Amino acid sequence: MNRLRSFGNGRALLRLLSAFTLGAAVALGLYACKKITDEEGVVGISLTDTAGDFLSYTVDVTSLTLTKADDTVVQALPLRTRVDFARLVDLTEFVTAVTIPSGNYVKATLNLDYTNADIQVDDGTGVPVPVPPANIRDSQGVQVTTLSMSVKLDPARPLVIAPLVSSLIDLDFNLAASNLVDMSAPASPIVTVSPLLVADVNLDSPKPHRIRGPLDGVDTQAGSFTLILRPFNLLQGDFGRVSFFTDGNTTFEINQTSLQGSAGLAALAQQSRLTAVVAVGTFDPAARRFTATEVLAGSSVSFGTSDVLTGNVTARIGNTLTVRGAELFRSDGTLSFQNTVSVTVASTTKVVSQKNPSGPQIAIVPDIGSISVGQRVTVFGTLNGTSMDASTGLVRLLVTQLNGHANGVPAGNTLAMTLDRIDGRPIGLFDFSGTGTAPGTDAVPTSYQVATGTLDLTGVVATTPLKVRGFVQRFGAATVTDDFNAITLIDVTNAAATLVVGWPSLEAAPFNSYTTSGMVVNLTNAGLLHHVFRGGVATTLLVSDTPTVQALNLARGVFVIGIGGTVQVYTQLGAYQTALRADLAAGLKARSFVASGGTYVDATKTLTSSLMATALQ
Repeated sequence: MNRLRSFGNGRALLRLLSAFTLGAAVALGLYACKKITDEEGVVGISLTDTAGDFLSYTVDVTSLTLTKADDTVVQALPLRTRVDFARLVDLTEFVTAVTIPSGNYVKATLNLDYTNADIQVDDGTGVPVPVPPANIRDSQGVQVTTLSMSVKLDPARPLVIAPLVSSLIDLDFNLAASNLVDMSAPASPIVTVSPLLVADVNLDSPKPHRIRGPLDGVDTQAGSFTLILRPFNLLQGDFGRVSFFTDGNTTFEINQTSLQGSAGLAALAQQSRLTAVVAVGTFDPAARRFTATEVLAGSSVSFGTSDVLTGNVTARIGNTLTVRGAELFRSDGTLSFQNTVSVTVASTTKVVSQKNPSGPQIAIVPDIGSISVGQRVTVFGTLNGTSMDASTGLVRLLVTQLNGHANGVPAGNTLAMTLDRIDGRPIGLFDFSGTGTAPGTDAVPTSYQVATGTLDLTGVVATTPLKVRGFVQRFGAATVTDDFNAITLIDVTNAAATLVVGWPSLEAAPFNSYTTSGMVVNLTNAGLLHHVFRGGVATTLLVSDTPTVQALNLARGVFVIGIGGTVQVYTQLGAYQTALRADLAAGLKARSFVASGGTYVDATKTLTSSLMATALQ
């Protein structure tokens, strides 16, 4: 049996917000620590990821450089940063804000250090298997210690840094296309790294941003606050300043007390300068500013005095929770991944909700009875080995995501689902014992009852692929009609789709044919990965299928060829196809292909895509 696969549908994005004079930067809410001259702009760097089959992909980012057309190299990352690419999901995290000289930038280079890498892969059942350092190898079979990857921008669309001009560049370290995992020895997997870095200038749909750091100031009249940027789990450093505006919908949790709108901003203004803050918000390109949707401050932040873990409750017996997929932030600033942690709670444990506890999705103020199987949580407590005491700590209920398929047409306001995953974890990991009000009423993953309230269920029928977000019913309170309270429900049939194909033995003819609008993919010799992912829901393609990928815009896309760590970007499909066919004719073979950014039609097996990336060797 062939156990090689191009691993994961995950990807890690580096977003570079750049090119502001002081006036433009202040309007946006992003500015650097030092004075900006007329010859400089500001570049903000951030990271994101979409969940995949790597449970941990933690490496050190040692530098990020931008190269101008005249070959001038500018250092854009001033401090070594440890990043888990597999854990940043659904949003971007700012890393730094630095001034850079004006000019046209044509290349970006990202340098990674794998010396102390923590890479753990899913064995197929959700159990993590660590990859020994000696088993992290390049395409020649040599152990990887440091890795440099570069991407060349399309000469027709360079990154322009100029006074009064704001630009945005998106760098995507695509985990799916960059890594091949050999599971033939299940206890000692081998990861072959052939990096594929994708770039897009002035992308149209930036993700929400997460910004972390000490509080610099609050302007209640303007309805804004400013943070000193200190990303991830760093306890020291000054990476620049980022400002957020707030509105009546902004939720605050300050020192474990929930507030909203102007009341929350007023409470934030009462905190001392340098109080720890984490803000999540969205960028409005028209207004050139960030608006915060959620703000945590003081003892509600995970870089305070407690040990903090985030994961999903997979079982509960009494007041003992089993939390799996736990990302641990230690009080000393270290970051680690631990598959299973036993958490003890008590009546003295404070429980809060990620959203306003008086909001429509929570009928009562939460307590430890609100913590049930499946619920995603952040826990503040004291860690001792694989156990955490949170009896005098805090549990925050986080929005939890279900992925699966409808069992049929909903009955009233109740939808029965067959669950595939909860927050990316295989459903087989969850023990629902004790979740029901009586024997025989425990939640059943093949008939999981979702209370949908007033959500629109139009078009939901049997096998409809769904992504549902909300909160798990209280422990011991699940009924035959209510295991989960939904706050959003998305039919992902027409959601943005990603096609991922891996050829572990390499493929000389990855495409059966080329047309003026796209290509037909050859799956005949594909490995274990030949899937379409929509909203976290996977659709497996047969190796006999011939999916078609069509460009959304023939003259404005991101079309990428990666060879040996160096990537060339094209923005026109015709130029991409010409170069790709020339490389294949010269004897190179395909290792993987990824296409995303559009919708997938099941009946015709056609994906409309704004991004195509082919890794060759």
